[in-house]
Parts: sequence; C-alpha cells; structure tokens
Amino acid sequence: MNLLDLHSHLLFDVDHGVQTRNLYRALLLEYRKAGINTLVLTPHLFHPTVKTKVENIRENFALAKEDASKVGIRVVLGAELYLGTQIEVRTIPIAGRYALVEFPVSGKPIGLDRKLGQLLDQGLEPVIAHVERYPWLRPDGETFRMLKDMGAWIQVNVSGIENKTAMPYIQRDQVDIIADDNHGDRTLPGRLRACLDAYPEIAARMESLDL
Repeated sequence: MNLLDLHSHLLFDVDHGVQTRNLYRALLLEYRKAGINTLVLTPHLFHPTVKTKVENIRENFALAKEDASKVGIRVVLGAELYLGTQIEVRTIPIAGRYALVEFPVSGKPIGLDRKLGQLLDQGLEPVIAHVERYPWLRPDGETFRMLKDMGAWIQVNVSGIENKTAMPYIQRDQVDIIADDNHGDRTLPGRLRACLDAYPEIAARMESLDL
C-alpha cells in the first residue's frame, strides 16, 4: 500500500515550517518508521501572514528529493495556495494534476467559484486543505455542495480528527484525504499512520490519487 502525506511544510528554509535540512532528515526517518512512503511537500503560496522564500523552492526540493531517496521515500513538490483577493490564480500543481488550496478562516473568499474555476480550466483538481478549520463552510451547506459538485477532494488534518472538529465531515463520509500539515513535529508521522489505520476507507481513497 502506498501510504501518503499530501499536505506538509517539510520543505526546509522556505516558509514557517521546517527550517533546517537536519530536521527534515530526522523527520524522514520518522515517516519511514511509520510506513509513510510518499510525501507531498506543499509550501505556502500567497498567504497574507506567511513569508515564503519562493526563490528557494526548486533548489531545496532537489536536495530534499536526494535525502528522501536515501531512506526509500518518494517526495513530490506542490504548494498550499491561499485563495484570497488575487485575481489570477496560479500554483505549483501536485503531480501536474492537483491543487491544494486553503481559504481565509474569517469568511468565504469573494469569487470563490470563479477562482476554483480557473484551476479547473488549467486541468487541475482542487484539494480543500483542512476543511474543518472554516466555520463558514458547513458540511451540509450550499458552498460545500458546490465544492463537491466541481469534483473537489476534501482533506482534514490529523489534529482535526484528534480534537473532533473533523468528525462532522467523517461521519457524513465526505473526507477523501487525511494529512498531517506537518510544520516540524516529530510525533505527527506516527499519528498520521494511526489515523490512516483507523479509517482504511479514506486511506483507500487516497490511493486512488495515484501519486
């Protein structure tokens, strides 16, 4: 089974996630121990409160890929795109197919359907990051139905399962992906594995991503 973490801030010295290559290497060993064999590295893009060193992304990913291959882990580059006030929507696609997106917690972005439509027009399938964080996005609401109708994948965080905020989505069988959104926590790989084992039907959906 290809166990996967689709959402992480493990790419070092890029955003407010992992800062050093040594910590990244140590985390790789924790993922290997947990049996997670594919990691998607998703640094922030266009987040209003996170400074991303965009110029470091490609070079540091090459180093990250080299380190991962030494311990038998595959890494894939992507991004976590903040959909806010921008007019033109661009991201680093995951495997040329998926676009991980996050929203403001405070309220629904203006023109959300149009912004997601731009991603669809680019041939990308939206993945909604940590859906449990948005008070305005209810699992039985119209906006959520719009997301599902356009084929969006729904992702929850390990922390959302642990603190129960993700349970309304899980209980309705609306969750496609569990990820850890790891910013440098060595306990998260094991906790992610525990969640995947607890919800094998979600783990099976994640395999259908074919990464």
